[in-house]
Amino acid sequence: MFQKKIICLLILIYNTLLFSQTKTTVVSTKPKLVVGIVVDQMRNDYIYRYWNRYGNGGFKRLVNDGYYFKNAHFNYIPTYTGPGHSSIYTGTTPRTHGIIANDWFVKINGTETYCVQDTTVKTVGSPTKAGLMSPKNQLTSTIGDELKMSSNNLAKVFGIALKDRSSILPAGHAANAAFWFDEQSGNFISSSWYISELPKWLSDFNDKKISNQYLQKGWNTLYPTESYINSIADDNRYESVPNKKEKPVFPYDYKTYLNKNNVSIIRATPYGNSITKDVAIECLVNEQLGKGEVCDLFCISFSSTDIVAHSYGPRAVEIEDVYLRLDKDLEELLNVLDKQVGKNNYTVFLTADHGGADVPNHLKDNKIPAGYLKEDTLIQNVKKYFQNNYNDSSLFVNMSNMQLFLNDKKIENLKLNKNDVEQKLANYLTTIIGISEAYPSEIMKYNAFENNDYKALLQNGYNHKLSGNVCFILNAAWMDYAEKGTTHGAGYNYDTHVPVLFYGNGIKKGSSFNYITITQIAPTICELLQINQPNGCVSNPLNDFFK
Repeated sequence: MFQKKIICLLILIYNTLLFSQTKTTVVSTKPKLVVGIVVDQMRNDYIYRYWNRYGNGGFKRLVNDGYYFKNAHFNYIPTYTGPGHSSIYTGTTPRTHGIIANDWFVKINGTETYCVQDTTVKTVGSPTKAGLMSPKNQLTSTIGDELKMSSNNLAKVFGIALKDRSSILPAGHAANAAFWFDEQSGNFISSSWYISELPKWLSDFNDKKISNQYLQKGWNTLYPTESYINSIADDNRYESVPNKKEKPVFPYDYKTYLNKNNVSIIRATPYGNSITKDVAIECLVNEQLGKGEVCDLFCISFSSTDIVAHSYGPRAVEIEDVYLRLDKDLEELLNVLDKQVGKNNYTVFLTADHGGADVPNHLKDNKIPAGYLKEDTLIQNVKKYFQNNYNDSSLFVNMSNMQLFLNDKKIENLKLNKNDVEQKLANYLTTIIGISEAYPSEIMKYNAFENNDYKALLQNGYNHKLSGNVCFILNAAWMDYAEKGTTHGAGYNYDTHVPVLFYGNGIKKGSSFNYITITQIAPTICELLQINQPNGCVSNPLNDFFK
């Protein structure tokens, strides 16, 4: 009898423990909306540099209440806008998704193409040709494509940016729509790839001519100019302006543009980010994103940060001001998400499509090695090389994105060994001041390299069908660009190191210094949503930061 009581007691304790465990198990819930935010040309150090000037509701909210990967890098070359946006949302690199640059030489027919160019579609929302665009050159699926497939098309997917490629490539092939800014008409438009006419809410927005209202204000610093101690002097010799007649100092006046009914200049002001935020909020509210039975995806890219940086460089007062204003735009966007979708119902990730280099002349004035190598000069030297060594300069065909294209048919007709021609050209390139390394196609195709090796970055950006015969890398802090302003595209830290922030539903607070790659974002979001990863994805999801 006593033994039976003991057995019954043990069973009761076991059942109690089992019930207790079942009751306290936390079941993760999917967000109702994922918002992907890409800030064009945002270096990771902008988080640190302007930290004390940011408000509490924008960047600081994402960092303090989210998870910050502080050592995130692009894992390929070239670090441009098109490949950046594609790699973020496909989880793979240009060698697989096919967006090898913003523009590239097409060796099959000897023409140039733009990454989202598509003459088979029509512009929607404008009489111009600015809508002859689509994601057809992107060879793999995106997060949004997989979300569409997994939900039997119930999920809504939208992309919004000033730049067409920054809207189209993230949204993907199966999206409801992608919208971008048409400089000529001043409207946000789309392509017949997605829709046959603009939604009424966007037509109504375009009719308000918001861009004119912003430009009428002109651009002055948000705070007194002397308070911008994180930047170099406003009047310096390292900056240019989109309007060459102006001096690159505050304040800026846009009446000349408005008098000509030209609003294209808004792209080179912080108001380009603000109007992007305005359209994003209209889309969020009117398309009822995050209100359906399944999770939706909203891809937003802020492009003006890149356009401003190209003109002024990364240490200008203009850059500091554009980020302080973007911080306020982000705060407004997050507040609307709180109200529209609910604080615990959405997940945000924020990153950049690439970083940006310091102005070489500024570095040189500080005794730091840097320089310029002009494309025209290099092409002349390569033609001379072929003339002197093969008696035929026409063996060279084109230079595109730090790659040289040769006339393969002529090499064959002259009975030259192609591998030998490429290797000797690579050897010659490394004798030119400013070029650090050069590699023939055979090495890019068949060799394997360690992950962080520059050869590996080149290889990750090298597509066997689309890329050139010889790839080369410039020295650190060297560039082919005007001697005022800056650019990007290299595999060095200043172009690869960007912030990666996750915030909201399913994300715990914290940070990590572990090295991660930008291509890990897509599989991570897919695992959060419990859907298939993009079909070309090559990266592992990120660990240890989900709630």
